[in-house]
This record gives sequence, structure tokens and C-alpha cells, in this order.
Amino acid sequence: MILHIDLDTFFVSVERLLNPDLVGKPVICGHKGERSVVSTASYEVRKFGVHSGMPMVQALRLCPQAIVVYSGHGVYGEYSRMVQQIVYESAPLYQQMSCDEYFIDLSGMDRFFDVPKWAHDLRMRIISETKLPISYGLSINRTVAKIASGQAKPMGELYIPEDKVQEFLDPLPVKKIPGVGDSILPRLHRLGISTIGDLRRYPRTLFISEFGRSADVLWLKANGIDHNPVVPNTDHKSLSTETTFEYDVSDTQRLVDTILIMADTLAYRLRAQRKKCTTVAIKIKYPDFKTEERQKTISPTDYTETIAAMAKTLFDTLYKGQPVRLIGVRLNISAQNTMNDLFSYNPKRDTLNHTIDGLKDRFGSDVIKSGNSF
Repeated sequence: MILHIDLDTFFVSVERLLNPDLVGKPVICGHKGERSVVSTASYEVRKFGVHSGMPMVQALRLCPQAIVVYSGHGVYGEYSRMVQQIVYESAPLYQQMSCDEYFIDLSGMDRFFDVPKWAHDLRMRIISETKLPISYGLSINRTVAKIASGQAKPMGELYIPEDKVQEFLDPLPVKKIPGVGDSILPRLHRLGISTIGDLRRYPRTLFISEFGRSADVLWLKANGIDHNPVVPNTDHKSLSTETTFEYDVSDTQRLVDTILIMADTLAYRLRAQRKKCTTVAIKIKYPDFKTEERQKTISPTDYTETIAAMAKTLFDTLYKGQPVRLIGVRLNISAQNTMNDLFSYNPKRDTLNHTIDGLKDRFGSDVIKSGNSF
């Protein structure tokens, strides 16, 4: 049994806690500017067609009366950690996917607990202690649970038992399946596939011949099949993070900025574990699900700028200018406790990193980010 919990319009909800006058008003989180994008859109602006990842200029054309706010990642990180602490104290096994999303593996708990009630109690504790709205989906695997939490929004709960999975999935639009993006949706519609049930009934071999072997995962998900486990966010051999964009991204600068933020985050986590990395890797997944990865062995380091510079170099050599669906960074951790490479060792840099890490420990890991100077 897998539980998926998702904080509703997380950034907007935090802003409304900071300023109750925003409650009920059309709110967009993000920066104003020609190159800015929408981070989170309140339900009041979504009815105008505004969504996360949309250029801010376009969003304000669709909803000129929207209020644009952005308090900074340090504030959002503080609320995210409040939720993470509650999940940590309560859940037997969980995987944090982002600042506002978790998968929790509750397999076997049904022998001892009323699992839907346990999930309800966890949700109510989060609401009570953080004042943030949250929804959950509970079902047999990650895919069904995630779709269920989406259907439960806003501020709802949805439990889909095993014998009700196809009854639940079949009528839903096929775009509800995680992994069905804007690039593949028109092709599905041309085949007469509009609902998840349509895809479930479509011959598997024909679907693979049309979209390729890598797209078979979508057919399996339409049939309620997903064997991906919940993987705890502790990996002693590597550290990694990745982002699946809600809409395919072809803005090179946005991709580079995402890479640098990921590198900064992983370097901070690396130093928190008192480890060094010896390999930096970049992963890019395109809309056709083709995935490419490139990595480079480096001298042992925990310096943010060294890791970020290598990540950007790898991205520059790997990226082909196509729209990107997912991007990720991985660091392989040295098996031995080592010092930073002798030739790159910089006592002033060590002091600066430790100072920055101290600020992040106190005010949140997003309080300071490295600039794009590589």
C-alpha cells in the first residue's frame, strides 16, 4: 500500500499564511520579468488557464488582476522542513520527491492498523501543526496513489482499494498518467486514446510499435501496474536529484539554472554528510522518453563551484537543443574519507562553504544559492 501526500499550491499557501489578505484572491508565485516563469498558481488563476511553468508574461496576459508574490526559498524551505519532520517521525518508509510531495510505503501495515485512518491522522497532524493545506491518495502503487491525490485536491483524501483501481482509472483523461506530456498527447488523441481506459484497451504490441519500447511504461500504468518501489532518500554510494518539468522545457538558460541549483543542493548535502564526490553525472530525458546520461570522474571534492562547473560542462556537451522533460544531477561519493584535492584546496573557500552551510542549517537549504558564473 502506497500513500502519496501533496501540499496543495504549496508556495501560494505559504504566502497566504504570511499574508492572510491573499486568501481567496488570484495569486501567482514567482518573479516578474520577461524571462520569469510561474512557480505556483492559485486555484483562482488556474481557471484562466494559468499553470506552473508558464512564462510570467503570458500568465499576466491571461489574468491581469493576478497578484504576483515571492518571499524566497528560505521561507518556503522552512515550512517544507516542518512537514518533513512530521513525516520523518510518523512514516516507516518514505521518499521525499520535492519540497511539497512524498511517497510513503505502508505495505504490511494493514495487518496492524487501519491504513486509511492512519493516513488521515497523518494528514490532519500536518494541517494542525503547519496550517498548510494537503491532500493524499492511497492505493496499491505509486502511480495510482499519485493520480488519486491529484483527484483529491484541493484539501481531500482518496483511497482506491485494489479491486476498484480500473474503475477509478478508466474514465480519467489519459493526461492524468504521470509521464504523459504535451508532446505525446496529440499523438494519443490521433489514435483515439482520450481516456486511461482507452489506453488500457489499446493493444500493447501496437502501442509499443507506435511509440517505442520505452513508452511501454505508460501502457502498464494505464493498467494499474507500477513496480517502482519507494526508495528512501539515503544512498551511501551516491546523491542525486532530478526534476520532471510539468511542461517540456527548451529554454536553455532555465535548464542551466536548474542544473546549478541542483549542484548547489547536492554539494550542501555532501558536506552535511562529511563526504566527497569523485564523479559528477548529468541525466536528460526527452519528451519521447529517450534518456541520455554523461558523467565525469573528478578529484575528490565537496566544493559547490567545482561540482557546479563540471555539471554545466557536462550539460553543454550533452544537450542537443531539444525540449527537455526531465533533468537530473548525480554525485558518486568517495568510498574513503578523503580531503579535497590538494591542488584545488582553498582554506578561504572551506570557510565560506562552512559559513553558508551554517546559514542554510539555520534558515533553510534554499536561503542562499550559487550564481550562474560558470
